[in-house]
Amino acid sequence: MDEQLLQKFAKRIKNLRKLKGYTQDELSYRANIGRSTLANLETASNDVTLTKINQIACAFEISLAELFNF
Repeated sequence: MDEQLLQKFAKRIKNLRKLKGYTQDELSYRANIGRSTLANLETASNDVTLTKINQIACAFEISLAELFNF
């Protein structure tokens, strides 16, 4: 993923998490990904796979399109 897109995606995840009132631990549990992985995604430290993107969208109970609405 290019850096600018990764930054936007990271910000979107963090904003949605806070909007839903989830902690990183809670979202990582709901998405079935590690908390450290989630933390790295929220800080744009790591690239992300499509599988993880889908898991995050499912945890928020939104579509992939809604997840990328930034």
